Amino acid sequence: MTPEEALATIRAEGLGRYRWFEDATNDADIVAIQRTESGWVVFATDERATPQGRREFAAEAPAIENFLSRLRSANSVAAWHEKLRRENGPRYFVRELRIDGRLVPARLFRRRETDHGPVDEYLIDVDSWAPDTRGVLDRGIRFPLDSDLEEISDAAAREIFAMVARREYIPLTRR
Repeated sequence: MTPEEALATIRAEGLGRYRWFEDATNDADIVAIQRTESGWVVFATDERATPQGRREFAAEAPAIENFLSRLRSANSVAAWHEKLRRENGPRYFVRELRIDGRLVPARLFRRRETDHGPVDEYLIDVDSWAPDTRGVLDRGIRFPLDSDLEEISDAAAREIFAMVARREYIPLTRR
């Protein structure tokens, strides 16, 4: 396979996260192909931009084939992870307060995935959500030991939706 054919394949298949004969020493989670003094080298980088699985080739065509194979694999794994994340729906988190000696839900947050990344919101009324502009949920997810938020199941979130509709707040029976 020639370099021109490989680039046409990359464009046709919509493949991304690669470095084509460029320095890839500071790029995380990419597949790279480079020309060396003795031939060609193909490798991937991990989340710390450390090269992994370095393979050297004496001829260009096998190097390009290996590069395309790795690139397709990396892109299909990324697409699979994205599909799983979207299929799982939103994640719910609750903040509870002690009222009359009982823990009752005080604020319900949700994180939902969009094409542009995660969106964090909190419930303000029945089927009414507002953006979490203060970053409460993001901090709660990143620093769970410092947070008063607890992740709950879809069933527990539905229980809170029913409480909001009834305007009656009681301890959660499900988590």
